[in-house]
Amino acid sequence: MDEETELAYHLRQLKQRCGRSYTALAHRTGLSRSALHRYCQGPHVPPEFATVERIARVCGATPEELDALYTAWSRQRVTDSSGSADTSGPADGAGVPPGGDGEPPGADGVPPRADAENPAADREPRSAAAPDEQHPDTATPTHSPGDQDNRPRPAAPWASPRSWPRRAVIAVLALLCAAVTLSPPDRPPAGTGPSSGPPIPHYTGDAWSDTPEALDPEFIGMTMNTDTGRMPDFRVGGVRLWESETRWGQLQPERDQFSWTVLERMVDGAERRDLPVLFTFGGTPGWAAPEGDITPYGDGTRTAPPDDLDDWDRFVREITTRYRGRIDAYELWDNAGSRSHYAGDMPTLAEMVRRAHRIIADTDPDALLVCPSFGRLWHREGRALLREFTRTGAYKYCDAAGVKLHPRRADGPPEEIIELAARVDRTLYAEDQAMRLWNTGPGKDVVTAPPLDDRTAQDYAVRFYLAGMYAHHYQKVDRMYFYSWGGSTRIPLIVQPAGGAPTEAGRRIGRLAGWLSGTGIAACGSGRDVQLPEGVYECWFRKDAGEGRKSRWLAVRWTRDGVTSGRAPGATTLRRMDGSTRSLRPGDRIEYGPSPVLLEYATGRGRPAARDGG
Repeated sequence: MDEETELAYHLRQLKQRCGRSYTALAHRTGLSRSALHRYCQGPHVPPEFATVERIARVCGATPEELDALYTAWSRQRVTDSSGSADTSGPADGAGVPPGGDGEPPGADGVPPRADAENPAADREPRSAAAPDEQHPDTATPTHSPGDQDNRPRPAAPWASPRSWPRRAVIAVLALLCAAVTLSPPDRPPAGTGPSSGPPIPHYTGDAWSDTPEALDPEFIGMTMNTDTGRMPDFRVGGVRLWESETRWGQLQPERDQFSWTVLERMVDGAERRDLPVLFTFGGTPGWAAPEGDITPYGDGTRTAPPDDLDDWDRFVREITTRYRGRIDAYELWDNAGSRSHYAGDMPTLAEMVRRAHRIIADTDPDALLVCPSFGRLWHREGRALLREFTRTGAYKYCDAAGVKLHPRRADGPPEEIIELAARVDRTLYAEDQAMRLWNTGPGKDVVTAPPLDDRTAQDYAVRFYLAGMYAHHYQKVDRMYFYSWGGSTRIPLIVQPAGGAPTEAGRRIGRLAGWLSGTGIAACGSGRDVQLPEGVYECWFRKDAGEGRKSRWLAVRWTRDGVTSGRAPGATTLRRMDGSTRSLRPGDRIEYGPSPVLLEYATGRGRPAARDGG
């Protein structure tokens, strides 16, 4: 069997074993029927492994089967990017028609996953360069007692030497091919060149599509790294107070002494700009946990919870009473998944959440509560800790879950956030927990990563927000707080230094916020599924023009890397991140890359249907 058809073979075996039709699978995965058909018949390969995993989990795949799928998917992606893919496919199931693009997602509006009791519910396939090997701050993960994956598994039916000979040799060759076939930044994304085989019919389907939902201005948020009270000089929707010298131990240096000067200055600054404030708890005072480890902030605050939770109650009551109606939301601890920020156990943290909920319901009932944020979610032990907290039942006291959604590396492509959001959502779903997600920060390596080059830096933050929008529907990402504004220059990207003017990256954040002001997000998709080259992302928005007037459709396109060009039938205006604008005529080609472009369409009732990446 040709290597290019191995992925399709595995998917067909799963489909046949679970006994579901293409229509039933489409309904449960949120994919179109035609997309499922071509993935199971080959040689088409989804641009993201998350698509393969979604199909596999609905079919009840074991962890070993997921591993085999990932190996096949990786190998076929490498083969396709080299331009030598064989377009012939197996005959199995050839009689299934490829129509039916309009299949709806599951009845609850989110793609169904495998049963929560499935032991594979949070197992990721192993890759040749696992995320743990890419992070300088992590060791090889060990199994946690709470990790469901620490139990024996039956052997995968595909894993025998008889099924796929030369597996190890081919995997090594695939990695070697990947090292020499990566396109330089100025080349079109992989898969856009001419095919060496016969023409292949193509079908369309967004990753998700829904009635346009208003995008809250607060979605585009910023973590403040200054105590000056200054706010960004570019447009954002809200600010998060953490590295703003407002930790608990700084606001209450002694049991009977409170110091509100800095927090007052920060809240005043936000109010002058009409920016909603998210206050983040953390940094226990030394007097409240004298035996606790000291945080890395140099202010004597502790990572341990207070020895007496009555001290926590008092602080929560004091701050929420003082700032009633002025602070919009409270994040109930920062980075609880890291011992440098929280060294207590999960039951204690859950009790702190319960107490805070009870107090704030009395002192400021309109304030939103964000459960403690968890990081290191690319790693199994990080998700195991999130799972452990979920099992305490504390999420019932919160309006949203705080999570750290970021690329595998601090300087990695922002689009990896889409995959991580899906993993987090699956972890919560496996515990029968559905929560809105607020992305409150980066990974630990953000302070050790090298600066981004000027070209990458310009649009990096913009792509960070767009990746969150892509994950908004299925993964329920509601807010994205970029790290950070102001003080620190020891991070890969500076959007505005303290006392200075915004960088080009900062100006482009403001431009994106202006583009999308007053819009509703309707759909997102990528690659061939939306008739665009592989590696191209697109999100659609609708902007209402007012009562009695027709709405206008907008689309934002960008690539993960590389530059490509194509047409946008029906588009009338092209806007670029550098501020330039030009009118479009029918048949005009547009060029775009990692710097997103905005396409404006003529007013009308329906969303433009045609898209042309060629």
